[in-house]
Amino acid sequence: MRIVVVLLSLTLLPLPQVATQPRLDLPASARPNPGRERQLRAVIAAGAATKDTYLELAQLANLRNNYDDTVEALRSAAALDTTPAWAQHGIGSFCLDYAVRNQGIDRASKLRYVRDGISFEDSAFALDGTLSYASANKVTLLRMQARLTDDPVERARLTADAEALHGRLKETPRVTTGIVQRDPFPPFGGFSETFEQTSTRLSPLPVGGNIRQPQRARDTLPEYPGDMLAMRARVEGVVVLDVIIDESGAVANARPSRSIPPLDGAALATVSQWRFVPSEANGKPVSVKTSLNVVFCCRWDGAPRTGPGHDKKQ
Repeated sequence: MRIVVVLLSLTLLPLPQVATQPRLDLPASARPNPGRERQLRAVIAAGAATKDTYLELAQLANLRNNYDDTVEALRSAAALDTTPAWAQHGIGSFCLDYAVRNQGIDRASKLRYVRDGISFEDSAFALDGTLSYASANKVTLLRMQARLTDDPVERARLTADAEALHGRLKETPRVTTGIVQRDPFPPFGGFSETFEQTSTRLSPLPVGGNIRQPQRARDTLPEYPGDMLAMRARVEGVVVLDVIIDESGAVANARPSRSIPPLDGAALATVSQWRFVPSEANGKPVSVKTSLNVVFCCRWDGAPRTGPGHDKKQ
């Protein structure tokens, strides 16, 4: 499935060609549809369900904000998936997204979603030890679990586990024996210094007034490999990044200012590869600080789509 990432101040790029995938006869409305759910459950009861049957059911349950029904449908879809590790990781991503986007839920429920996510990511990594995205999600989930844990000893253990796993991820080579890892979009390994250190070193000027927004000269569009169940359950949105662009037009550092945990690493990894026409002050190239909106969205038939918007500036 191709996920379109758009720098929103630019004219929308032509949509790339994608591989043909089975289309889903989904309800036209983006609202819960009890009648359609009954039809799908009848198909399941008759023994005629396919993976797409369960994915559509998961979408409808997710529209009702019903976690249990969504996960149950995703489990059934995963059992029919040809890439079981990616399927388990997709459900783990959904659990993580659910814990993040449901801000009004009680601590016990959020902790349950986090623990479920860790379990699914563990299953994904057990099935495919090269699936680094599973480990990257687990780092975020462990950190969330630590914040939700009252016991200081357990909290310290979870934090240590998360940092140890994060350290191993940063040390994992992206290319081995001349062959790219099976995960073609590995988690972002991070910049060589903190955002604050880069800001101190470069003293970037804020975009605005006489300092124009840098124009993108080279970009990279990521792809989510495999049939990402979490994406088909609408884990999508806008990641807003604070970005420092140096005098050469390279991205010197970036950090999320509005986060979607399953998508943050993809946003950072993509933007880190972008190059810009350097901004100028008094006729000389300068380092600047700005904000970029990185949009992740996909249609249910697997084709990309984009929407209008604008970059934030600061």
